[in-house]
Amino acid sequence: MKKFLKFVVGVAGVAAAGFGAYCAYKKFVGKDTEDDDFDDDIDDFDLDDDEEEDENSPEYIKINPDDAKDALDDAKEAVEDAAEDIKDAFN
Repeated sequence: MKKFLKFVVGVAGVAAAGFGAYCAYKKFVGKDTEDDDFDDDIDDFDLDDDEEEDENSPEYIKINPDDAKDALDDAKEAVEDAAEDIKDAFN
């Protein structure tokens, strides 16, 4: 059992040393890596310059807050009227 425990501790120590060496390499030596490569390709995803309208694109409707409030009030009155009708039907 002692040999197995020494083996596990040894493997953990070697792994920790390897990970520490990797982190030191990334911090001090490997500064220009994958992070800078993506920044060059970001212009390819710019969709704001498309002037053509797609036939399948959704049409957006602007909602006026006052109109939305009026519609909500109308819906509230309709629900209250329906509740009163149901209440009257069971009495």
